[in-house]
Amino acid sequence: MKYYRDLEDYAAAYRIAREDWAADPSLVWPKNAIAWLLIKIMKIDAKAYAKDMFLERLEEFNHLGIPEGDKKLWGAVAWPIRDIVQDGYKMQWFTAGFGDKLFAIMRPMPFDKPSESYSAMLKAFIPLGGLWPHLADFIEWWGLCNFTPLDYRRFPEGGELESLVERACSAYLEALHREGGLREPSRDFYEALDKLTIRSRNQAERVCMIMNYGK
Repeated sequence: MKYYRDLEDYAAAYRIAREDWAADPSLVWPKNAIAWLLIKIMKIDAKAYAKDMFLERLEEFNHLGIPEGDKKLWGAVAWPIRDIVQDGYKMQWFTAGFGDKLFAIMRPMPFDKPSESYSAMLKAFIPLGGLWPHLADFIEWWGLCNFTPLDYRRFPEGGELESLVERACSAYLEALHREGGLREPSRDFYEALDKLTIRSRNQAERVCMIMNYGK
């Protein structure tokens, strides 16, 4: 398996790991090897032409029985998810149906949070806007209480590029508005807004302007 992995033939290494685990399911190392190899394969499959295979691999990963406390694996799997959403948006092939299937598989996953990879995943979903009717549900599931300290920074320092917190709160309010304003923002949103106000009143004021638009 190591031989094929070093050759970057991850499919061959995966088949060997699967055979080893099937021969003795009590072994832990083949399952861990399968998980890491699936992540490698999903990063390769994070393209439009392989989206169905990507979803199959992600579902397989989710059903491996990886312990919730394995932060490395649950952190690493967020990166290929980020990649396929970004590629879908860039190539203009992201569909609501694909978003629903992806979210259904992701939803029970105990991702490592807060973390850089968890924030990167949110960053990929935010630009979808009206392309996906369930963006507000996704942001509520992601949890606006899971930002890292870096997510509050604008780039360049004090510059015009919005912080991730600012972008996420704004995208959430806009998604609720597209739903017709039939539900109030979540408690996490108001807590995130309070924290944002303490860190940057300018950023918080912009979010409040969006929240009060049309009232």
